[in-house]
Amino acid sequence: MALIALVSAKSDGASTAAAALALASRRPVLLAELDMAGGSLRHGLLRNVWRGSQQERLDGRIGLHRLPQADWERSGTDGDFTPQVAEHLWPLDDSDYRVALPGLTDPRQAASLTGIWPTLLSILQVTDQQLRWDVLVDGGRLAWEGGRLHPILTPGPVLRAADLVLLVVRANEAGQALAFPAVQALQAELAACGRGWQALGVLVVGDGYRMEEVGHALGAPVLASLPWDNAAASYLAAGGSMPRAVIRSRLMRAARNAMGPLREHADRTRLKQQLGSVVPATPGVAGLVQHLAARAGGSRG
Repeated sequence: MALIALVSAKSDGASTAAAALALASRRPVLLAELDMAGGSLRHGLLRNVWRGSQQERLDGRIGLHRLPQADWERSGTDGDFTPQVAEHLWPLDDSDYRVALPGLTDPRQAASLTGIWPTLLSILQVTDQQLRWDVLVDGGRLAWEGGRLHPILTPGPVLRAADLVLLVVRANEAGQALAFPAVQALQAELAACGRGWQALGVLVVGDGYRMEEVGHALGAPVLASLPWDNAAASYLAAGGSMPRAVIRSRLMRAARNAMGPLREHADRTRLKQQLGSVVPATPGVAGLVQHLAARAGGSRG
């Protein structure tokens, strides 16, 4: 499947887009709310979603902010961290295959996550690569320090390891102006950790510009677009009982159509990364690697 992270240069709809893509996925999906400014799912989309036969309600005992304590409690043992993380997953709806990791309840909790990023990233990757689930990350608004991703105010380790980083951009002049320096900074960040340009794409929210125009202006490929739909966006932000009209809305239809191509792009990016990291044992193997890479590149359109 794929590990896809959504971020924004400002408040341009990354959380709404991530929720729409998660609910629209036809495959099992984990939505990880890693916005270091604080999560909104628990007070919005998840507020009327109960868990288990006991009808457990989401409260402050569940979520990303509790993982450092859970990790500390297992320190000194060889225990797997996966069960602790699983305790903090919450259903997105009444299905058995859409779950979320609710985010921080206080931005000041972000500093406590520094020590658990490697372990949490490993769990996200296992969920993606071994369980074959889609993993969507709401990375929130980008923050920078000295031209690099801020070590505390962004989920940097996850963004640098994602198969695809999607910069969510509003389809207006102001949104594109703010996105342009973010594209350049993200391209430099991903290049510094050995990632290629294919690991960064743009998701446009709204109408009024052609995807080709936005991609040319920003210097990054536009991989998907979602229409601005007030009714559907309001439900994704506030939660409650999903109206039938939301399921058939332009936003959710576009999200369903976008997930497949985004997943395929992320898979190709991962393949290229894996092929690029292999040292061929013989010239024959080197030729095969080049052939496979060329095939992967040729299928990108």
